[in-house]
Amino acid sequence: MPSDGDSRAGYEAMGREGWIGLHWPEALGGRGLDPLATLAAEERFGYHWLPLSGYLLSVKTIGNVLLGHASDELRERLLPEIAGGRLVFCQGFSEPEAGSDLASLRTSARREGERFLVSGHKIWTSSAQIADWIYLAVRTDPDASRPHRGVSVLVADMRSPGIEVREIDTVGGGVLCEVFLTDVEVPASQLVGELHGGWRVLMSTLDHERVTSEKVGVVLRVLDDLEAPLASPSERLELRRLRGEAEAARLLGRRAAALLADGRPAAAAASMAKLSISTLVRRTAEAGMRLVGPDALVEGESGVGEGRLAALTRASAGSTVAGGAAEIQRRVIARQGLGCAA
Repeated sequence: MPSDGDSRAGYEAMGREGWIGLHWPEALGGRGLDPLATLAAEERFGYHWLPLSGYLLSVKTIGNVLLGHASDELRERLLPEIAGGRLVFCQGFSEPEAGSDLASLRTSARREGERFLVSGHKIWTSSAQIADWIYLAVRTDPDASRPHRGVSVLVADMRSPGIEVREIDTVGGGVLCEVFLTDVEVPASQLVGELHGGWRVLMSTLDHERVTSEKVGVVLRVLDDLEAPLASPSERLELRRLRGEAEAARLLGRRAAALLADGRPAAAAASMAKLSISTLVRRTAEAGMRLVGPDALVEGESGVGEGRLAALTRASAGSTVAGGAAEIQRRVIARQGLGCAA
């Protein structure tokens, strides 16, 4: 899928043309539009299969959280650079033993005067190979009474001594990365939110990450591609059902985005949006395989939709894992949306 692809040149072009940070204040490099304008634009980005990994992390996820939680100094320093397409972020959350269970992270940040010394190992880090900065979940209080306490968020320059990046090829296209951090010095001024109070910032980050309106565009494009080779009424009926589900996913995403823009609790709504579109991606790929047959796996210009169906099929397995597994989304919906105990 396009979110698995990286293009520094494409990201820079989006910045030059003013497509980054549409709803951010003009003083911080944005255009001051309604947040729903951003969702509409991101859906079109997905429809046209732009390589969006750097954008989705730098702008949709991390940039929006910096806007809400970073200090004035950090916002003024970083957001105009992001909006201009000049600064790419990657996100250092997952670790070899802390994937869906983010509270068990082990990467440590030890305070020494006006700096932190960060050591640890991050994995499945999208865009680390092209990123300028990294957004890090770290443990700043190893003696905290509960795992989610004593966690903080830092941002660091990827050129800092002690950072090593190793690439991992993926079947879905592009690469993911491992990031090794060894006594990396990070100025204390690059703390996002409160010291030891990063859990709230992390949950806000995940809420923004899970509003994946670009994937609605991806699905709609593949459904358009499938219309041409299909002729029977029953086949077209299945596509119409999938289009209806895409519209539902679009509305769920807009609801979550509206809650986030108003500063209201959005965890359950964001998880509903994420679960809806990620499962729809898989159903669309499966429908394409069933309706088109072996030709669904043909890559390149000779494939269905110039290979878009094949790309979607390859990437679909990860759609219900990336950004939080489907089981995690259901748990969030049950607990925070329905008030269930488990």
